[in-house]
Amino acid sequence: MKRKCSCRQWQKISAAIPAANRDTALSRLKELQNLLSECSEISGEIGQVRDQLRQADAPPGEPFRFTTALAENEHFLQTVFQDCADVIYRSFLAGSRRALLVYVENMIDKELINRAVMNPLMTPEGQAEAVRSIDLPALLNRLVPSAALSVESSVQAVITAVMSGKALLMLDGINEAILVGVEKYVKRSVSEPITQEVVRGPHDAFTETIKDNIVLVRRRTRDADIKIKIIAVGRRTRTEVALIYDAYLVKPGLAEEVERRIRNIQVDKIINSAAVEEFIVDRPWSPFPQVQSIERPDALVAALYEGRVAILVDNTPYALVVPCTYNLIMQSAEDYTNPPLVASLVRLTRHFSAFVAIYLPAVYVAIVSFHPGMLPTTLAISIAELRSRTPFPSFLEAVLMELILEVFQEAVVRLPRQIAGAASIVGGFVIGNTIVQAGLVNPLLVVVIAATAIASYSMPSFTFSLALRSIRVPMLVLSSILGLYGVMLGILIVTIHMCSLRSFGESYVGGLLDIALIGDWKDSLVRVPVRQLPARPKQLGAQERRRIEE
Repeated sequence: MKRKCSCRQWQKISAAIPAANRDTALSRLKELQNLLSECSEISGEIGQVRDQLRQADAPPGEPFRFTTALAENEHFLQTVFQDCADVIYRSFLAGSRRALLVYVENMIDKELINRAVMNPLMTPEGQAEAVRSIDLPALLNRLVPSAALSVESSVQAVITAVMSGKALLMLDGINEAILVGVEKYVKRSVSEPITQEVVRGPHDAFTETIKDNIVLVRRRTRDADIKIKIIAVGRRTRTEVALIYDAYLVKPGLAEEVERRIRNIQVDKIINSAAVEEFIVDRPWSPFPQVQSIERPDALVAALYEGRVAILVDNTPYALVVPCTYNLIMQSAEDYTNPPLVASLVRLTRHFSAFVAIYLPAVYVAIVSFHPGMLPTTLAISIAELRSRTPFPSFLEAVLMELILEVFQEAVVRLPRQIAGAASIVGGFVIGNTIVQAGLVNPLLVVVIAATAIASYSMPSFTFSLALRSIRVPMLVLSSILGLYGVMLGILIVTIHMCSLRSFGESYVGGLLDIALIGDWKDSLVRVPVRQLPARPKQLGAQERRRIEE
């Protein structure tokens, strides 16, 4: 049991012992020091109990509750932002009332905060108003009309806002916080697309700032039916995710389903849109993309007016669009800037290239190893002569070339942009020529692998191109075991898998194989003139299908 601090024990030593000797004085001094230490410990314990009571009194999920005592609010804010060297606290007087300004350094516009908050509150009129006012909205309207302001009582919302670049203003005697929108931080300006370039069409692309991306979307449509919902995802990062859709067109229940899946994401961090994509797709282990990734604002707006839903994630220069189908992936923004005949031929070429990118090496291995009689006699003799100079069977040659190609592609991607182009041309020529001269593979196989790589590069979607590349080796294995029967088995497996895929309820290849959707072929396999496309795609289930008024 600790001793209680008594007022009698706080007398001067000289008064307590008039004739004190040195030893007695030192003994009494040590006793006094012990009493002071005990009182300090008791005071600390009282403070801890007070903090615990404040935290226990806070609503669920809140670290504490704001009170009318500014000193207590400041103490708890400093506890939350402990060891955050970039969090600044500015105390000042608004008349006789103490005020506190909290913000993250280099994330706010200091000139704006001084002009919009500090100066109005420091004027005589502002000081007088701040002293007598207890109605925050009225005070803000009269004193600080030039900044984006909001009153917030949730501590967690205030903490998130401060970490997002807002300034926090609190006044003594008021148990609410004022959030001032004065964000100003380093960000990348709007630039040209990198992966979805077009020759004819807009040349702006999304950036890493979600607010700028929303502006790019709004600039292209003045439609009030375009709705935008902001959702904070990630228990720690609190990343902003924007859900965008046309309330007049979107299929009933689609926007609600997308929002439900986003809100059900329970993870501590969301760094980019790829993390959101993995949480909302139905089959995350499938190699095929079930969410379309878009870099261009014009392509996103076009998707909205087809009845689709877009997702913007802060810190990511790509938008996600759902539902996603095979036909939609094979479309490019440039298709709608080229003449319909040219665009149709290009689309058909893409479909053929997708088949080549998966099956051409497998067909080569199957024919050379199992069915050489299918070839013309002169070609069969020529291939046999070339293969007689190589030590490996066709399957190992193809796998070796695929491995070299993948390593080379990864190396070129990670090279500086200034030398990547030259390195890809020179490196490809040198490696291909050297391998042939060394007798490791025959020249015809080099041509086959090169054609396969070029075919995969022609895909409008990079993620779909990666999917095609990942399927090639399993197809090679099947063809090396069963020949053309293995190729047909592989085609059957891939087709069944694609038919089983669903993207938010829509069949992945239904628009291509479903006869009931044959009307959608006019803007999927080919592209007819716009005047002959009076209706939106039937597969997407838009509430209003007609887009051209008669």
